[in-house]
Amino acid sequence: MAWPERHLQVSQRGAATGEWDSDRMAQVVSNLVTNALKYSPKATPVRVELRTESDSVELAVHNEGPPIPLDVLPRLFEPLQRGTPQVDRASRSIGLGLYIVKHLVEAHGGTVAAHSEQGLGTTFTVRLPRTPGALAHH
Repeated sequence: MAWPERHLQVSQRGAATGEWDSDRMAQVVSNLVTNALKYSPKATPVRVELRTESDSVELAVHNEGPPIPLDVLPRLFEPLQRGTPQVDRASRSIGLGLYIVKHLVEAHGGTVAAHSEQGLGTTFTVRLPRTPGALAHH
């Protein structure tokens, strides 16, 4: 609703069900999608994909914005880190969105990673076990 001019492409393969706190997972999706919209050109789509495996669900959020600098990637999920300083001065972001994502995902026994490359855009991938502890043996 906050980005009526933008195009979101949503796809789902399989039943994306699991034992999660729905409010916290809504916050994870919201933070990742907002980030993708904020850091990508207005004319490009943001893709949200859900893929399921027997014991886990994977959420990928992709945007076609410029790559995240290599020196920033390792610190991306730390508090007060930002992909680029210009965007966040304009939006008044305090830089906690990805930090919150990481902690909510890890609290559910999952993982989150970012991949960013020139010409390919940026993808954040969240992998969550369907039940608590299901990914512990991987």
